[in-house]
Amino acid sequence: MKKYVYIFLLSILSILILFSCQKIDPLLGNSNISGIANLNDSNNHENIKVSIEGLESEGEGFSPIDSISVIGDTISEKNGNFLLENIPAGNYIIKAEKDGYFPTKQFIEVTDNSEITLDNTLVLYPLGDYGTLNGNVKYIDKSDHTGILLEIRTPEGEPLPGMYTFSDKNGDYSFDFVPIGNYVVYAHDPSKNSVYSADAAPVLIENSKNIIVPDLILRKAAEHVVIFRDVSAWGATEAIPNILEDIGFTIGSGIHQYEIMSSTDINNLNSFDSSWAIIIEGDQTTDFYDIYKTNSSKFDTFVENGGTLFWIACDNGWTGGDFTGTLPGNVTWRDYYDSYNDMVNETHPLLEGFPFERALEGNYASHGGFDNLDSADIDNLVVFIKEKSSTEKYPTYIEYRYGDGRVVASTSPLEFYVENGYNDSDWYILLLRRSIEYVFNLPLSSINVVSQEPVE
Repeated sequence: MKKYVYIFLLSILSILILFSCQKIDPLLGNSNISGIANLNDSNNHENIKVSIEGLESEGEGFSPIDSISVIGDTISEKNGNFLLENIPAGNYIIKAEKDGYFPTKQFIEVTDNSEITLDNTLVLYPLGDYGTLNGNVKYIDKSDHTGILLEIRTPEGEPLPGMYTFSDKNGDYSFDFVPIGNYVVYAHDPSKNSVYSADAAPVLIENSKNIIVPDLILRKAAEHVVIFRDVSAWGATEAIPNILEDIGFTIGSGIHQYEIMSSTDINNLNSFDSSWAIIIEGDQTTDFYDIYKTNSSKFDTFVENGGTLFWIACDNGWTGGDFTGTLPGNVTWRDYYDSYNDMVNETHPLLEGFPFERALEGNYASHGGFDNLDSADIDNLVVFIKEKSSTEKYPTYIEYRYGDGRVVASTSPLEFYVENGYNDSDWYILLLRRSIEYVFNLPLSSINVVSQEPVE
């Protein structure tokens, strides 16, 4: 009996020794990522190096905290196919590179136990003239700025192939091998259900030069709305309140509520809370605009301290009001009635699905153009729409940063189209709705959200 007990114990010990000598892969059961990497000028796509970069946190896996690390790499086959195995859940950038070519990257979110096939081919273009850039991006209310996703696009909003990176703990980031030209650097928080709004800055890349990008700031989306108006723009009393209620706001003075205030309140309030979003309706009286002008420093301070201002800067309408002041940062516009406007930022979410093959037509499309943007005291200007018929072709829909806050402004009579059907009314209604959703960092409405689907 003792013999059998001894044999049994010896067997158990042998099994334990065997398992203790094996290397157990902690990544088993995680995700595999397959895709294709191609050279733009060749039919042989083998030996392209493909790697995956994550933001590593000591002791916490790849949840964005400290520094970018390569957690896996592979080499493509002749047809460009590649496979990255056993990737844990997290946010990553896949990078394809080969000597003599611009590297290309793709952002990807990996969940547990998933088999992922990349939808887009990673295309490498022959290396030409290029520069580098670096910058800093920060959350307005945090000390740790890790994991903000940066990407580079053309001024029209087209993504530059494979230009992605993450910020580090201090908010620093950099890009190598950027083709020469004019671009826009976009920054946003890739976390699900993020409460932060994106930011952007234009850059000019010159050959063999390093460019410093203006600082980028991710602000919290506003929690309370104040609408300033003395009269309902174009008689559309509920144009903006209805949209706010559709996206979950109720009337009141608390969080996720909205108030309607007048020029009297502009005079009486000493300051505005920077957690607000302020909306100024179009088509106001000259008296309203003059009171704004007298109190413009309050609005300047509000934006400078991190507030968001959405101004429908469309005067000379039904009330005959004429604005002669300035927006925060000393931005001005000159009067010009244009029946057609050109959209110039095709891939920005605000204009997704719009008919870029033609101009937007309205009665009117815009009442003026922002005429001093080159000299105004503003940062990170993004232009969405411009005049079509004027000689100057000034912008009519813009976003910019002033201090820590931002301004979104349009010279189109957006509220008019809520009550008055005319040509591209549905597109203008959608633009008004999306503009308000954009201010609150909410998912933007699809093109069929208005009363009838926009007709192209």
